[in-house]
Amino acid sequence: MTTRVLIVDDHAVVRQGVRSLLSNHADLEVVGEAASAAEAHASYRSLRPDVVLLDIRLVGGSGLEVLDDLLELDPDARVLMLSSFDDEEYVMRSLRTGAYGYLLKGDSDAVLVTAIQAVASGRRSLSPQVTDQILEQLFGRSEPARPTFDEVEVRILRLVSDGGSNVDIASELYVSETTVKRRLRQVFAKLGVSSRTEAAAEAARRGLI
Repeated sequence: MTTRVLIVDDHAVVRQGVRSLLSNHADLEVVGEAASAAEAHASYRSLRPDVVLLDIRLVGGSGLEVLDDLLELDPDARVLMLSSFDDEEYVMRSLRTGAYGYLLKGDSDAVLVTAIQAVASGRRSLSPQVTDQILEQLFGRSEPARPTFDEVEVRILRLVSDGGSNVDIASELYVSETTVKRRLRQVFAKLGVSSRTEAAAEAARRGLI
């Protein structure tokens, strides 16, 4: 079975290089390319690829914004970030948003091909360098680091505490209900709770609201 790949990167030389590499593998097919956030959205809608290779920085919007939009369009979208940046914040935000993996452009061809195949099969994949960094940070800490909450997540918690429904929150934040539901799941996971009432109570206990 052939895995259909969409390459999203604002550098033509990168797209050409990845296309050339993947053309050597009969089970991988590049079905499209996009150089900007707008092109990425349009290409995904029309092509519905199996895997999206997405750069973290793009013309007309960040890769993280595109990732969020693609998952709103298709919650089952399998997106593999491909970046020059190994910054922990980029890595963790990508994974928490819903990316299936995070690779570096300096990774070997074999790592890239294996990662695409893994993501196509529904498995997660990380750059070896990123994996090493995460493990080093985890084992180098005497206590587990508390998760951080961005401004949107704090606003969601405040609205939940005030009794706001998903419809209310979507209207307040100008996003879809699907996005609200996904962000709520992420917030619940960070707080270690399973209900809105528990989330409000835990957020208050931690001084978030």
